[in-house]
Amino acid sequence: MTISAVDRMTVSVTNLAANDPPVVRRFRFAPASPGVSHRSMSTGPKTPLLSLALACCFGITQVGCRPAPSMLELHGRTMGTTYTVKAVAVDGVSSSQLQQAVEKTLESVNDQMSTYRPESEISRFNASRSTDWFSVSPETASVVEFAQRLSAISGGRFDITVAPMVNAWHFGPQLSSKNDSELPPDDGQSAPSPEQLEKLRKLVGYQRLDVRLDPPALRKDVPELSIDLSAIAKGHGVDRVLATLEDLNIRQAFVEIGGEVRCAGTRPDGRPWQVGIERPEELASGVWRIVALNDGQAMATSGDYRNSYVATNGQRVSHTIDPFTGRPLEHSVASVSVVADNCMAADAWATALNVLGPEQGLRLASEQGLDVLMILRDGPRLTARGVGRLRPRSGPAQTGEESVEETAR
Repeated sequence: MTISAVDRMTVSVTNLAANDPPVVRRFRFAPASPGVSHRSMSTGPKTPLLSLALACCFGITQVGCRPAPSMLELHGRTMGTTYTVKAVAVDGVSSSQLQQAVEKTLESVNDQMSTYRPESEISRFNASRSTDWFSVSPETASVVEFAQRLSAISGGRFDITVAPMVNAWHFGPQLSSKNDSELPPDDGQSAPSPEQLEKLRKLVGYQRLDVRLDPPALRKDVPELSIDLSAIAKGHGVDRVLATLEDLNIRQAFVEIGGEVRCAGTRPDGRPWQVGIERPEELASGVWRIVALNDGQAMATSGDYRNSYVATNGQRVSHTIDPFTGRPLEHSVASVSVVADNCMAADAWATALNVLGPEQGLRLASEQGLDVLMILRDGPRLTARGVGRLRPRSGPAQTGEESVEETAR
């Protein structure tokens, strides 16, 4: 799930999306059969290009114009990864005040939804063996409610109850040696046996989980059921931080957590914020495509090339687990990027479409009116397909009106 934000002047790309007409797409949630998949929160470093690219994005002025407004810039760690906040300064808000407000918001998200904190709401719900309603915060209930709706829409390929399988593949919180320490597993871990996975399947299924918003609470129908919100919590955290900035009367900002991005307003020079989709390669780095985000829009990417390990059998194990098979993904999708009106939705949809794979994923994305770019592996070659605003602009092969293939440049 790696995204790097870049200014269009930092790479040799022309005809950028900054000149496209504003596009705002709403999600249409229609009834569907049950479903969802999951990413572990221990995603590790996700934005190697982000800091370098962002450094080129600010303090730029146009000829004949007055200097750009001053910027407030924050960096830190949260949810086992890093965060970046860039905001156009406003009167009455100092850098230290902004840092304090952002940290308080992120602490609140972790106290509610981190599986790496034993006293978080989610950890206490997971530890409980009661099948009665369990009180949670309105924020946690809202996130779970969205996850459950997406589970139904995706036919069960996005499922926050897949936590036991994530743990079995060594991506869960049992890896933590101290509170909120999230580290990817080392190579050489053993894969769970088919018998273990079959046993865990009886504890997985979004239909076994209920949520209500008023009063906010969760309920499980299997005492051992547990959930993990890491496929959606980072995006939610981005939305919460942006709301905090708005409460401080900050209207121009860029917020990123572990590669999940959302923007408010424009950059200091009046142009849209620019976000680069990284090439999904484990060792190399580079930008596949640059996308301009309109006011309030978000982008998230789910991929298999950062957080993985080599098992004892030599298999490369991806951190994204298919709840149907109980196994890591093994299809050709290297990364999925989604642009949406909020980061929680972009984050969750990226994972759901990744699990569904290229054919089913792009079909559902088209039905839902999403903006999606999938980068696929074809042997040593990378190709891309997409729908909506992220539909590839050109390429040697046409694959239909809904998606077009483009090759790596």
